[in-house]
Amino acid sequence: MSKQIVDAELEQKKRRLRARMGRLRRRIDGRMRSSRTEARRLLSWKTYIRGYPGQAVMVAMGIGLALSAGLSARSLSRWFGLRIARQGLRKASRLFWQELGDIWAESKTASPARQGGDDE
Repeated sequence: MSKQIVDAELEQKKRRLRARMGRLRRRIDGRMRSSRTEARRLLSWKTYIRGYPGQAVMVAMGIGLALSAGLSARSLSRWFGLRIARQGLRKASRLFWQELGDIWAESKTASPARQGGDDE
């Protein structure tokens, strides 16, 4: 083979490799962006207020009732308010972990990155 043919083949291989690297980089960047977006959504209190308005109202009512009773430990309304708030927070935490589990399950079912020469 002549030197020109070998050089041309080498340049073509380099171009294919650079193009593959670019595609992989864009794919990784896209996954990172979607992960950041999902993390922001998962950690935002607004998500849970919109998603679980009943729980939010129940917790707020319980906290408000407990605070309105003052510092008296014997107050029935304080006890009742704290009980409502605890139950609401317990259910909200279960829902949070359930949603986190769903996100984890979705990430496991996503197709794995292709390996080898599939992109060529």
